[in-house]
Amino acid sequence: MIDIRGWGGTFVRAGVASIIILATLLVGATRASAHPTLLFSDPPAGTAIPDSPRVINLMFNEPVTVGKRALAVTGEAGEVALSAATVTQGGRMVTARAQQRLDHGTYIVRWRVTGADGDPMEDEYRFAVGMALSGASVARGDASAIAWADALLRWLLFAGLAVALGGIAAERFTNSARVEKPALRALRPWTMPGILIGLLAAAGLSARLVTDAGTASTLWIDRIGQLLGVEAAAFALALVLVALGRRTWTVAPLLVVAAAEGLRSHANVAVPGWGALLTAVHVAAVAVWLGALLHVSRAAHAWRRERVAMLWVFLGYMRLAAWVFVLVVGTGTVSALLLIPLSSVFSTTYGQVLVAKLCLVVLATGVALAARVAGRRPERLARAGMLVRVESAVLVVVIAVSAVLVSAPPVGNRMAAAPPPARGLEVPLGALAGQVGVVAAASDGQLVVRLSTPRGGDYYAPDEQQQYNLSGAVAAGDEDRVLTFRACGEGCFTTPVDWRAGENVVTLRAGADGWRGGVVALVVPWPAQRAATELARVVKVMRAIDGFTVYEAVTSDTTQRLPAPQRLDLAGEFFMAQEPYASGVAPLAVRIARDGEPVQLALGFPAASTTVRLTLDDQGRISEETLTDGSHLIHRRFVYP
Repeated sequence: MIDIRGWGGTFVRAGVASIIILATLLVGATRASAHPTLLFSDPPAGTAIPDSPRVINLMFNEPVTVGKRALAVTGEAGEVALSAATVTQGGRMVTARAQQRLDHGTYIVRWRVTGADGDPMEDEYRFAVGMALSGASVARGDASAIAWADALLRWLLFAGLAVALGGIAAERFTNSARVEKPALRALRPWTMPGILIGLLAAAGLSARLVTDAGTASTLWIDRIGQLLGVEAAAFALALVLVALGRRTWTVAPLLVVAAAEGLRSHANVAVPGWGALLTAVHVAAVAVWLGALLHVSRAAHAWRRERVAMLWVFLGYMRLAAWVFVLVVGTGTVSALLLIPLSSVFSTTYGQVLVAKLCLVVLATGVALAARVAGRRPERLARAGMLVRVESAVLVVVIAVSAVLVSAPPVGNRMAAAPPPARGLEVPLGALAGQVGVVAAASDGQLVVRLSTPRGGDYYAPDEQQQYNLSGAVAAGDEDRVLTFRACGEGCFTTPVDWRAGENVVTLRAGADGWRGGVVALVVPWPAQRAATELARVVKVMRAIDGFTVYEAVTSDTTQRLPAPQRLDLAGEFFMAQEPYASGVAPLAVRIARDGEPVQLALGFPAASTTVRLTLDDQGRISEETLTDGSHLIHRRFVYP
């Protein structure tokens, strides 16, 4: 007799085992037959390109097959005509040629492929096309360039200060002569005209600063604007005091102008505090020297027939000039030693201008000594008067050269007129234009772009000055605007921008002497949102993942073909330890994706000239990463089990 219960138990156990085996096979088959994943695309997803693409390229992690409608591109004007899609590189690359030019704007790429498992896969992504830059003005970041308009205005400011301050200092010599001989013609110093000239020059410099910055707020936000405001206010106060008949009281506000010049000086950057004091004393001493000499030369002309009075004035001025000369030469020499090494005196613009000023000071000193010798002999007072006028003319030129000197960046000073501080949230973006690194920061009302090139040789040695140039335009909706950049230091450019709500496509052409440049386009979403909390969450999620696959492509020159991606199998903890945002914190972290689209985070590390753009999947994991560090562009695509 057959034991049915025994057979039944056997069948049950066999059935359970079969189910387990079948489930295991199904799971294994599912893992082995993973769907194809889009690794990289050209144009890149979620970014902008500077010009119409010739081809659409999609690279997958495994071979795929395509049908008749594998690729479709649509824009605001409708569907773009494409050639039939083809596959290359062992079936991993899908390519279609654009049969028409794409105008600037936003486009959607829809793709549909079939993987090795026979299942169709489809998805879409967006990209933007920037503007042509044929008519854009080019800004040059010449670290040794002289701002000639600023130099002219600064010369007028110095001249006005000298006429006003030096005239008051020398008035006591002519007044004492008239006390001895009241019949002498009264000579009032040109205090009022000098103050007016200085006030107009300060106003002109302020206007240029506002024009360059594109906003009047730079006058109270930017340090240079604040100092110009102090100078203008000091001149205005001096003007009021003169109008009230308190001419000698104007010395105090005029010395404030000299102090403000000291605070904005190159020497104060090199040695804060002491550098400002050196420059302030130097400016005041030169002003007294020139202004007093001008007043004395007027007296020499007006009293040319009064030999005793002329001799009296000359002797008084010579005593003053001796002390002033010591101050001018002493402070000027110390400042020069602070700002420029001897090896760079003749090889740099700043050094050459400094040498020219030194030669003029030596010439003025020689003429002054000759005038002093002649002035001690009554029969040669006429010759002394002529020499005084020559000395005055030379000192006027010295003032002009000094104005040029303060308008030329000294050796090693790469931070000329810095951009205004960012207002509100700052959106960090990066790219690589050929071999030129591009790091941009968009904030309320302005765009700051910093360019860089690879460094060779000794990394710790001082790098040579690099010449950069930049032009750009921005497109937002139907509005196109050319950007007007100004230099804000070596490799630094800034421009005012009125950002429009939505996506602003910024197209930039960047170049650097000795390196291959190029054109890049950046999408600036406005307004953006802070993302510090989301970044911390992403880092926590990624660290908890045991393992994933990263496909990485790295280039240091975008004019060359992007190399084939390398596959890396990594653990989350190890990968995150290598990233600049490993701590879960970034100096700049904003969310730049639109609602309903995959989350994108833009991270900025200004001190390291590094930017990162992260795209997240629906589980908060990184699906794509683009990193720029000034000389490299790194694309990464993440595939999870």
